[in-house]
This record gives sequence, C-alpha cells and structure tokens, in this order.
Amino acid sequence: MQNPISPIGGFLNVDKPGDWTSSDVVAKLRSAFQLRKRRIKIGHGGTLDPIATGVLPICVGNATRLSQYVLSGDKTYLMSVRLGVTTDTYDSEGNTIEQHDHRGVSLSQVRSAMTNFDGEIEQIPPMYSAIKINGQPLYKLARQGKTVPREPRRVTVKSMTLSDWNPPDFKLRIECGSGFYARSLAHDLGQILGCGAHMTSLRRERAGEFSIEDSVSIDELTAGAGDDSWARHLLKPDYVLKHFDAICIGDLQAAAFTHGRVTDVDQTSSESGEVQVRVYGNTDELLGLGYIDPAIGRLRPAKVFRAAIELSESSQM
Repeated sequence: MQNPISPIGGFLNVDKPGDWTSSDVVAKLRSAFQLRKRRIKIGHGGTLDPIATGVLPICVGNATRLSQYVLSGDKTYLMSVRLGVTTDTYDSEGNTIEQHDHRGVSLSQVRSAMTNFDGEIEQIPPMYSAIKINGQPLYKLARQGKTVPREPRRVTVKSMTLSDWNPPDFKLRIECGSGFYARSLAHDLGQILGCGAHMTSLRRERAGEFSIEDSVSIDELTAGAGDDSWARHLLKPDYVLKHFDAICIGDLQAAAFTHGRVTDVDQTSSESGEVQVRVYGNTDELLGLGYIDPAIGRLRPAKVFRAAIELSESSQM
C-alpha cells in the first residue's frame, strides 16, 4: 500500500522530448495515471514548442492553481541558430522564405549583434504563436496565410553567451524573464546580420525553481503508473512559493482560513499594508496563500486548498 501524498498534489519536473507538444505530455500522463477517473486535475506550467526539449513543469491536483508562479519565473535556454535561411515560423519546422549567403558573417559580427539584446528589450512575437488577437490565436491566422500587426512586448534578457561557433550554426545560452520568444531572437539576429537566421533546436534548462538536472523522463514516470510510484517524483506545492514569507496558524485560525474567512493571528508589527504569505497548519501542511496585515494582526485568505488526493490501493485502477 502506497503512503498518501500531499492532499494538494504537487509538481512533476518533466524533461519534455522533441516532437511533443506540452499538451501531449499532459494527455500522456493523465491517461497513464488514470487521473480523469480519479478526478485529479493535471496541467502544464509553461508551454514549450514541439521542437523544444527540456524542463516542463507539470501541475497535479490543486497545484494546478499555482501555475502562475511557475510561468512568472526566469528561464534558461540553450538555443541553436542557423544563419542564411529565414522561415515563416522562425524555426526549422517552418517553410523557407528567404536564403542568403552567410559566408561574410564573422564571429565578431554575431557578438556585436548580440549586444542589441541585453536587459529590457522590445520583442515582436512570431505569427506562429498562441498569443490571441481579437480572440483568435495567431498561429491559426498564420496557417491561413495571414499576417497581422503585433504589438511589441517588453521582455528581459538577463544574460546571453555564445557557447559554440561552427558557421553557419552557432549556439546561445540565454537567461531571460517570462514572455520571451527564443525563435524571435534567432530571427531578429538574422535581420541585423543581413543574412537571415532561424532556430534549429531549443532546450530549456531551467524554468523558475525547476532545473534540468532534477527532471525526469516521461518513460520513467509512466513506468511507475501501475503502483503509483510515480508519486515519489512529486514536488510539494510550496516548491514554487519560496519567495513568500511563511506563517503557521493554530487549529481555530486554520478552520476559519480554510473556509475563506478573515482571522486574527498573533503576528503583528509596525509595518503597514498587506503582505502575501504562505499559510501552514500545525501539521506543517500548506493550507494556502493569504494576505496578512501585520499592523492589525489580520489574515485574509487568497488561495485555499481543500481537495485531497489519496494514492493508495483503494484508488488504483
């Protein structure tokens, strides 16, 4: 008999294979673990293109309500770029639009072009993306042969280094904020260099708290579906909440908090204004997220977790 896991689920750090969409991974795990029958939710915390591999956080149970804290974290990518060819998708899966001689492009020119992408920059999303305009995903318009104006978005590039130079190919390691499109960077570099370029591979090495070193393959997870041993790979829901301070409350306050009521707490200070915190019960179980006003010692619920996930012999199909 398996020990019950956290009643609010957790996160799986999956190493996504190439040629799989993020939704493919979710569907595979949902089916293998029979989560629909067991009324356990599952979702992904940040889309990766089919061409991309690497870190894909998967949210299980009530951890699906914390996906925003995965999406908002910084990312690290290793991207391969090829000079001389521009495609409609900005990557090697698209149709070739233009070809130019790349032989005149030097390493020093590439390094110089890279300096245009440092700190906060404006980036135009590719047409082949899930961004919606007037309720319509851009990729659907692109498949109809349509191109529409896209507003540039402010994104952050924290660091970018050239890790390999073998023309017409080179590799970049990029540390960036949320909302960044690696494909757009490859395309924009090609435009600056005057010969065009596109992304040929992408591996996400980090997404917020999730790193590639700690990831697990789909095959390893599904191999443990029969006896629920896959659950040992679950990371606790507060894994993505480390940047919030934590408070522990007693049973009476916990009863009020989990029923969505404001409750008094003992923690007070001279600070003013509400501060978001992780809220734990006496058993060190995460009860949810709340806002505490330290000036008056009041705790207001923001996200409360109730539903339990039981992984035991009785729940196995």
